[in-house]
Amino acid sequence: MATIFKILLVDDQQIVLDGLKEQLNWARFHGSLCGCVSDGVQALEFLRSCRPDAIISDIRMPHMDGIELARQIDQSPLLSGIPIILLSGYREFEYAKSAMQYHVNHYILKPVTRQKLQTLEDILTGLYEAREASRQKIADMTDSDYPQEIAQALQRHDVSAIEDFFRSSLYRRCIGDRSSCDIMGSRLIGLLYDYLAGIHFTPQSLYASKGHTLKAWYALPNPASKANYLEELYFDILHLLLAQKSSNTSALYRYALQYIDAHYTNPDFSISAMADEMNITLSWLSTLFKQNAGKNLNGYVAEKRLEHACELLRSPQHSIGEIAHLCGYEDAGYFSSLFRRKMGMNPTEYRNCQL
Repeated sequence: MATIFKILLVDDQQIVLDGLKEQLNWARFHGSLCGCVSDGVQALEFLRSCRPDAIISDIRMPHMDGIELARQIDQSPLLSGIPIILLSGYREFEYAKSAMQYHVNHYILKPVTRQKLQTLEDILTGLYEAREASRQKIADMTDSDYPQEIAQALQRHDVSAIEDFFRSSLYRRCIGDRSSCDIMGSRLIGLLYDYLAGIHFTPQSLYASKGHTLKAWYALPNPASKANYLEELYFDILHLLLAQKSSNTSALYRYALQYIDAHYTNPDFSISAMADEMNITLSWLSTLFKQNAGKNLNGYVAEKRLEHACELLRSPQHSIGEIAHLCGYEDAGYFSSLFRRKMGMNPTEYRNCQL
């Protein structure tokens, strides 16, 4: 039986709200109107008591506009992940695109014609189907006994079993989906720290470390980066249990550097694909790289991307958004935040100092 897809409408023009309520084909996407409010402030108040499955919001509104509403939702641990569709006038469209940094990817230009209503229905249908697929992934995850398998593999120091899990269809389906990614990841982080608690670490150090790990995990911008972080976290710890490998370490390390040079500008750079290409395990790749470089793979790739960004910023040829993409970052906002954290200034300030 189909489940209801709850929609919140946010617009200061009653005629727009009435038009959407009356003219949308709600049955097409199993939609149900859960509320109508006139600005972002009222929307946030509404969200305290009801979480919709999607929000359709105007941009220009009194008190709080749609961009600020999107920002506050994106930065709230309780609200982040609610899809937002923005309605904007033609002159506001460039301003509307600034919401991409808050993971808003759907826009409808006013006036909302019959054709645009169909486009809106297409978007809502896609969001509904994505939600249902995510729910199925979560159901599969709940029915699986993978937590027991991972816990037992950790106790046996069975790295192969853990690596098999990271290559499994269940893990790949769940970690690649925004809705189920955080559930799967937080559970695996919890299992790893439960294992560490049974060795020789103090509860205080584990508590602090786990808090830092979870904070870093949730701050990552997309499932691909979260998968890289999670897998490397496991193998950074488990590489201490591995025996030293054969004398071809230096050759493998040189190949790893060449592979990174060829692929680090790709936002979908994957340590799993890199290990497959080298025909070695993820755990051994993590070990040999850390032994030779003195740092983990993600840290090395981040440094390469930062160096490349600095080179590109010395020329006015590319915009900041283009440079973010050329350096392997899909999210320009995340790129700017990371650049500031590493360099002490944002990309624009750095460029101004160089030109």
